[in-house]
Amino acid sequence: KMSSQVVQLTSASDVDQALINENDRLVVIRWGRDDDPLCEEVDEIMEKVSNTCINMAVFCTVDIEEVPDFTVDHKLYDPYTLMFFHKRKAVKVNTGSSTEQYIDALFELTPKSLLSTIDATYKRIQSKKR
Repeated sequence: KMSSQVVQLTSASDVDQALINENDRLVVIRWGRDDDPLCEEVDEIMEKVSNTCINMAVFCTVDIEEVPDFTVDHKLYDPYTLMFFHKRKAVKVNTGSSTEQYIDALFELTPKSLLSTIDATYKRIQSKKR
């Protein structure tokens, strides 16, 4: 297996640091339980696309059992929630068919759909900068 591009955040301060340290790229965080089969699937998909979109996004996972600090604020009650952050703020996600606050198990997540979502969301953020 290739070396992981997906960073595991194991405390609230890890999460804060990950958001603070990234000024240009999106920070994509998968919240959920690490041992949940759905989360494992999502993590694999993130792993697959991480090299392709290394200039646009950095990927992290947070086990909400281990780091419960954000559960209430972000309403993390689904098997997994994928949120995009930019400059420390949660940003809306462009899925192609709609704009969402986050991606959850209702979204058909594949490497292709994740890549195009990251691409569209990143481009929207870049266009706002001008």
